[in-house]
Amino acid sequence: MKSPNDLKQYYDKWEITKDLIVQCIDIMLNLRQSGHPGGSRSKVHAMVSTLLSGAMRWDIRDAGKVFSDRYVLVAGHTNPVVYATLAVLNEALRIKYSQTSLDKYTHYKGTDFQLVWEDLITLRNNKGLPGHAEMEGKTLFFKFNTGPSGHGSPAAAGEALALKYANASEVKVFAFEGEGGLTTGASHETMNSAWGIGLGNLVLFCELFPQILGSISGRNLRLKDGYAGLLEW
Repeated sequence: MKSPNDLKQYYDKWEITKDLIVQCIDIMLNLRQSGHPGGSRSKVHAMVSTLLSGAMRWDIRDAGKVFSDRYVLVAGHTNPVVYATLAVLNEALRIKYSQTSLDKYTHYKGTDFQLVWEDLITLRNNKGLPGHAEMEGKTLFFKFNTGPSGHGSPAAAGEALALKYANASEVKVFAFEGEGGLTTGASHETMNSAWGIGLGNLVLFCELFPQILGSISGRNLRLKDGYAGLLEW
């Protein structure tokens, strides 16, 4: 991954991307009158910086690449953040393809596996986007089916352990959770176990709502620090 100083030139573009994602979250949840806006909105900065900085190796055109990094949404009920992010980024691909007709801007597995903005209006409808994270079809970006807070923590550690013992420890597992997940015993057991067995390929991101106003792990990480603060942390 490039340094925050090298990436700074893209922050204004990331900020626009972030705004589009937040709007998509609000639109789909307001339309459905159901969902978890707080846990989704609070992860947007981290999603943008993780996916666009090079920190996570992934290909939006093929979520099943063998040596791509894995993404586990620990609390699957906050999946609108992933739906909205994929929809915005896939729309950028569609626009580039319409401008250039180059195949590199198409999804390798076709439109049946590409989540686009039109899918957002199907949230929590029959045969539409599910209310919890499910690894299938247009949402193969998820690497485990999850629901309540803390649910995906043990699974993320298990995947990291399997990769380590398969001599593929360069493949990282990114597990995203909110502070609500820290109320579950499974989360603390997972962190203790990951430390004990040396899972250096497990990246656990936990967003804390108080970080906007105060400190996190003893470091002052205010919202005004933006992407640089997230990437340095």
